[in-house]
Amino acid sequence: MAKSHGYTARHRRLSAELKRMREEAGLSSTYVAERMGWNQTKVNRLERGEWKRLKEDDLRSLAALYQVTAPERQDALVAMAKQASTKGWWAHYTDVLGTGAYVALETTATGLRFYSGMLVPGLLQTPNYAKAVIRGFGVTNEAEVQRRLEARLRRQDLLERESPTVEAVIDEAALRKNVGGPLTMSEQIIHLCLLNQQGKATIRVLPDSVGAHRGLGGHFVILDFANEQDDPVVFIDDGHKGFFREEPEEIESYRMTYDSVYESALSSTESDTYMRKLIDELME
Repeated sequence: MAKSHGYTARHRRLSAELKRMREEAGLSSTYVAERMGWNQTKVNRLERGEWKRLKEDDLRSLAALYQVTAPERQDALVAMAKQASTKGWWAHYTDVLGTGAYVALETTATGLRFYSGMLVPGLLQTPNYAKAVIRGFGVTNEAEVQRRLEARLRRQDLLERESPTVEAVIDEAALRKNVGGPLTMSEQIIHLCLLNQQGKATIRVLPDSVGAHRGLGGHFVILDFANEQDDPVVFIDDGHKGFFREEPEEIESYRMTYDSVYESALSSTESDTYMRKLIDELME
């Protein structure tokens, strides 16, 4: 079963460091809980990144318990905790993004690898396509539609940055599904071509001719991080809150699935040609 997910890559990094310090000191989580006057669940959640804010006194007490007494090392831990607790732009969209756990990780990732079978990934959607999808999920209040659209478009700011690298394998079925009508779909496919050509993302189409493939189980995104202590994370958007997969064997399974569909897909250049043909068909 996947672990309950934390808040940001910074949470995960600090939590991993605290766990490493405890293990290096040869202390059990039970012993730490007793010495700190906590229950063991709190220690476990702390080491899984499931915390919002850490008190400086608690952090320094933990460090001392772990025999990390150098002021500069304790100061570095305190600084990491403060950075992790800093709110991102997504905190202003809790009404439509919830905790923003996925967006927080997406913002700090160095690589994003999408596989999508039925829809264009949200990060790559045009405004008109996104609105059609949001309404398709049953949102009828126009104010909420606009609010969700604003949050989705705000995510796309990262496409203007050097990092993360963005790859997407999109099944032909997603490009043939008439979301919003022919004009909206044409606009969306043109947008994908432009992202390819501008180097903002690598888009590869998985054509119907491939037949059955490993990605038929559903869409997902693999998030990679620069710090070697930050393991990759898989996120599956189910149209509601979504959920994470973080166990090593699960990550490996999704990685193998992604590699398989990536190799089966058309190259980015071939995909551009293929998508232009789809546009011509839509406009007939």
